Amino acid sequence: MVTPSPVVTPSPSTPASTIAGLSATKILAKTQAAAKAATSVRMKGAMSDGGDRIVLDIRLGQAGGQGTMSINGAAFSLIVLDRTAYLKISDKFWRAQAESKADADALIALIGGRWIKTSLSDKDLGELAAFASKPKFFDTLFEPTGTLRKTATRTLDGVTAIGLRDTDGTLWVDTATGRPVRLESTGTDALTFTEYNQATTPKAPPAAQVIDGKALGM
Repeated sequence: MVTPSPVVTPSPSTPASTIAGLSATKILAKTQAAAKAATSVRMKGAMSDGGDRIVLDIRLGQAGGQGTMSINGAAFSLIVLDRTAYLKISDKFWRAQAESKADADALIALIGGRWIKTSLSDKDLGELAAFASKPKFFDTLFEPTGTLRKTATRTLDGVTAIGLRDTDGTLWVDTATGRPVRLESTGTDALTFTEYNQATTPKAPPAAQVIDGKALGM
């Protein structure tokens, strides 16, 4: 399970025992299905990946997603429409990634503050863009590592949730709906999942504010 904490929308009044009384594997199956069935969700928090600190706030939908991210403090914005992605990347990000100051200066001047148009399959930017793709990221996020076991229930911002704990951390599940509420590790990493079925479809940036990634060799 990816390790990456709570603010959730109150859930319908299905008895908590309906979910909490099931086995850990059955609860996980229900929450995986609920995650995929949701038309949209807001994902917010922080996670670690290979020594990098990632902070994000993204609204994900079936047809696309949009939001902001930072990696080690270097920020960028994302918009995903089906398999097309747009990224507006800060100068700080390019300076952290470029091999030299001259390379960074040249790239920053060429982009000129515009959105970079690319695709989810792009070898350079596709991995970043995938964070704003519900099918590629959110729908596949809840895969356990090692033995899965239940914890006692707890209340997270008014929602009764039961924990599913593996070797990486704990996934908290709304006992009424089966939806993921929060994914946390033993450290400070945590993602919250709120505002289910509320997002609107994002729009592409104006053409004048876009540069094709192919022009940048991406």
